[in-house]
Amino acid sequence: MNNPGSFLLRIATGLVFFVVALFSVYLLLRGHNLPGGGFIGGLAATIGILLHGLAHGFDEMEAQLKLDPIRIAALGLLLAVLTGLAPLLLNRPFFEHYNTYVSVPYLGQVPLGTPLVYDLGIYLLVIGISTKVIFIMARSTSGRCGLLPNEVHEYSSLHESPIEETALTKEDNPHAT
Repeated sequence: MNNPGSFLLRIATGLVFFVVALFSVYLLLRGHNLPGGGFIGGLAATIGILLHGLAHGFDEMEAQLKLDPIRIAALGLLLAVLTGLAPLLLNRPFFEHYNTYVSVPYLGQVPLGTPLVYDLGIYLLVIGISTKVIFIMARSTSGRCGLLPNEVHEYSSLHESPIEETALTKEDNPHAT
């Protein structure tokens, strides 16, 4: 998707992106005590990413990313799974949570534990998958292949053929109607 070129839109979404990102972290941090958590925090962060992409263009945004969003999702999934499996190493039940309190200046005693680590994994998983879906949809709606040429072999089966093939003319394919 091309950059819409609106100066006011780019400036406004810069501020909105910051507020939405801050709110998503707030939702992440309060999740194991109150409504919120990694899933809804990740969705809020994805909304900020979507707004930023609409203002600045998804192609530019994707070019600026250092990591493929699926790698971010894989890191989140690994973190969430390890949080569940870690107690098994200590002969404790699967997904048993451990909590402690950390003294933070100006905030006092802050609870810190495995529920937060699990929520962080879910947060990264949701951001990674949602961002990848947004990029694929942005490319697809602009008439291009949803996957980049270097991604086709990573996400497609060897026996698949792309559905975005160019239409063949009658000279190229005499059996076409």
